[in-house]
Order: sequence, then C-alpha cells, then structure tokens
Amino acid sequence: MRVTTAAGLAVVRGQGVNLALWHRPAPSAARREAARLLARAPFCVTVEGRPGTLGAALSPEAPLLAADIARLAAAFAAMTGTITVHGRLEALTDEGCRLFHADAVGLRLLCTYAGAGTEWVPEHGIVRGGLRRGDNAAVVPDRRLARRLAPFTVGVFKGDAFPGNAGRGLVHRSSPGSVRAPRLLLCLDEPGRF
Repeated sequence: MRVTTAAGLAVVRGQGVNLALWHRPAPSAARREAARLLARAPFCVTVEGRPGTLGAALSPEAPLLAADIARLAAAFAAMTGTITVHGRLEALTDEGCRLFHADAVGLRLLCTYAGAGTEWVPEHGIVRGGLRRGDNAAVVPDRRLARRLAPFTVGVFKGDAFPGNAGRGLVHRSSPGSVRAPRLLLCLDEPGRF
C-alpha cells in the first residue's frame, strides 16, 4: 500500500497488508552523501538505541542521512511501540539475500539510499510452496511480476513473526549487487531481534 508520510507507514499493521511504501524524492545533497559513503564499500555499522541517536551513530559523517535515519527510526519506533530500534547501515558489494524469502521478524523497515533497491513480489506472483528450496524460479515463476524499491523509497515489510501473519510474510530478496554496482541499505528492526 502506498502512503505519503512517514506516519502513514503504520498502515502495514492492518490485516491483509504486508507492505507499506513511501516514495519520496532523493535530495541531491543527500544523494551526494550516500555516494560518498558508498565509495567506502563494503562496510556494515550496526547499533541499537533510541531513535534520536540512531542516525548519528550509524552515519556520523553524513548529517543529512543521519537526520533522515533518525526520522525513520522515530516513525518505526512509534509503529512498533518500542523505545529503542535496532539499526543497520551497510554498503553491500555482494548479493546479500539472493533468494526470495519472507523474514522471520514482525516488521522491518528498508530504505536503499544508493544503488538497486530490494526486490519484492505481490502475493499473486508467489508460489509459497517453493520457499526454502533454494530455487527462485520455484517461488516466483514469472520474474516480470517482481518489483524493486527505488532509491530513497521507504518500505515497511510485514514478516512471518507479526501476530497472525505466520506463513504470509512479504516475499522479497536483495537486488543483485557487485563491486561495480554496490548499494547503501538502511535496515531497521525491533530491538533485541539480532
């Protein structure tokens, strides 16, 4: 479901909703900060803390991205009812999660600041019986149905661990990456999960 504000992302908590998308413009100064960080790939910074401190902890040398991370962490904490948030900012040069899967979490916020975004598939394009077999074609027989998050688009994914959603989590995977096509990814989870 598409939303127009960070607060609107909470719609993902509704029954039958597995994805909330907030498409937003990528300011040129923030894109430059993301490109500077991406030039240092690969790296991964992980921290758990209060939303207001999360941005500076994950991205101290990129003030615009740090402020954005703090805003997204505050929205995520509000929708999950938590005081702290687990955050990960990573510059990936590999495929990450190359297989289509559903996460074993309640809710997860993803935002790719640079590079190819996470791929996801609408429910009508999924064969759930093919999950965990190591064969993407068994899960998504028609690859044309896969969608990709654009840079700076925020996605909140509902996973299998969300109450009442076992076996129905959003199916997705990392976009293929390489040293020549790295990506800068923010991932927010509820605290204590990792």
